[in-house]
Amino acid sequence: MNPFELYISTSTNAHENLALEEHLLLNTQKDILLFYRNKDAVVIGKHQNPWKEVDLSSNRKYQVVRRLSGGGTVYHDLGNINFSYLSNKKTDFVNFKEHIIPISNVLTELHIENTISQRNDIFTGSHKISGNAEHVNSSINRVLHHGTLLYDSNLINLNGSIRPKVALNIKTHAVDSKRSPVINIREIYDHGDTIHFLNLLIKKIKHYIPIQCIQNISPSTLKQVHKLVQDKYQNQEWNYGHTPQFLFTDPYNNQYKIRKGKIVEATNQELIGVDFEKILNHD
Repeated sequence: MNPFELYISTSTNAHENLALEEHLLLNTQKDILLFYRNKDAVVIGKHQNPWKEVDLSSNRKYQVVRRLSGGGTVYHDLGNINFSYLSNKKTDFVNFKEHIIPISNVLTELHIENTISQRNDIFTGSHKISGNAEHVNSSINRVLHHGTLLYDSNLINLNGSIRPKVALNIKTHAVDSKRSPVINIREIYDHGDTIHFLNLLIKKIKHYIPIQCIQNISPSTLKQVHKLVQDKYQNQEWNYGHTPQFLFTDPYNNQYKIRKGKIVEATNQELIGVDFEKILNHD
């Protein structure tokens, strides 16, 4: 494993941190290990359908953001720590264990007994404490691996946000989340508040990953990240419009074909081109 530069994001905005990941992936040639936390957000995989995966009630208090990688839906809050590896690769592009094992070793060192599942998640006993996903850009030989660490998250909010209150009749080839019972690391071993645990994690990870230096995120990088947020990550076109085409049948047995978040086929021709969200009532 090559030496990594370590970055710690000072932002707690999910749009900004996901945009930061993409910027560092596409615009640097460095091997980077990034840590960040987000305020309340539900982050869906690149190929998922938010109407199947998320409680989209109008009174929700979390952001819904699509990430660059595949995989399932996860909940972020300030009690959850996110880690991202951004690496140069010419071979062995998809190697989850290479990125997960160092994190697993740190957890063991911090008295958190754990195992890595066949789906490349980290479990303690029968409960998940970390989900992981990867995105490969083979044209520039770069890989993004990112994962979550549930340290002190609000599990009531987590479980209430990552599934609709009322399941919609949707037929799709979009990727479904694989649900597992979850637990906070702090319930297993209390290392103080989340910031203290993050500092311990950063200190211990150096035993398992060669860390070249700790870098601040430059103002010029932040400027480009904010542009990417405006152009992509806070936009409906990405977060909802990128959803794979699907069929929706309403309670009156009317069927609609939805593409890029808009109705493209319906019995009522006046609805063609209308945002799918406008024919729904989530409350």
